[in-house]
Amino acid sequence: MRAVAADEGFCVIPARDPRVPQDEWRQAVGQAGLPELNAAPSLADLGVPQTLFFNHAPTSQVWRCGQAHPWPIFGVMTDVGWRRSLRARLTDLERDASCQF
Repeated sequence: MRAVAADEGFCVIPARDPRVPQDEWRQAVGQAGLPELNAAPSLADLGVPQTLFFNHAPTSQVWRCGQAHPWPIFGVMTDVGWRRSLRARLTDLERDASCQF
C-alpha cells in the first residue's frame, strides 16, 4: 500500500499509535519484517489529536494544509481499490479552494 501511495505522488509517513506499548510495536514490526518501522514516531509525536486515533489498523489519513481529510482509509485492499481510494481523496481535496497543492 505504501508503494502504491508513493507511486500516486503521496508522501507516506509511517506512524504508530501511542496506545500500543513499545514492546508490542517492536514485536509486530519484527513479525512483519519491517525493521525500519521501529523508528516510526507516534501519532502524538506528529501532533495528531487523539480524537483522530483509530482502533483499526492499518489506517491511513490524507493530510492537506495541516488538516486531516475527514474520510480516513481503513483496512487492506487491492492495489486497484487503493489507487481509486487515493485518487478519490485527491479529487475531493482539489475541490477545496482554501488551500492549493
